[in-house]
Amino acid sequence: MYPALDDTAEPQPWLTYPVGLRDTDHFLSPIDTARTLSTVSDSLAALLGHTRAVVLWTIAHRPGCTTTELARHAGISPASASQHATVLRTAGLTRTTRHHNTALHTTTPAGHSLLNHVS
Repeated sequence: MYPALDDTAEPQPWLTYPVGLRDTDHFLSPIDTARTLSTVSDSLAALLGHTRAVVLWTIAHRPGCTTTELARHAGISPASASQHATVLRTAGLTRTTRHHNTALHTTTPAGHSLLNHVS
């Protein structure tokens, strides 16, 4: 697996690489990682922080995702996904529903509104 580098990114360059989760069948490819990271607007990233903005965007585009799925699609660890989801839930931007021992994440109307109005 090869890392992805964007040395022209502002405000600073970034390097990312595929992360293997416990479910080793699923790796986030460098192309998918770069694509996910480039989906959020600069103003949304400035407001929430880049990773948290990616987490919010991922939840909005994959409603009902589990924390593990969220981590995989956002290119972060499950622990980090859980922490970011908690902050977004506390801010009223997402909702988490429990199904047995699984957390399912969706955006609230406020979360959708933020994504639609921040350009």
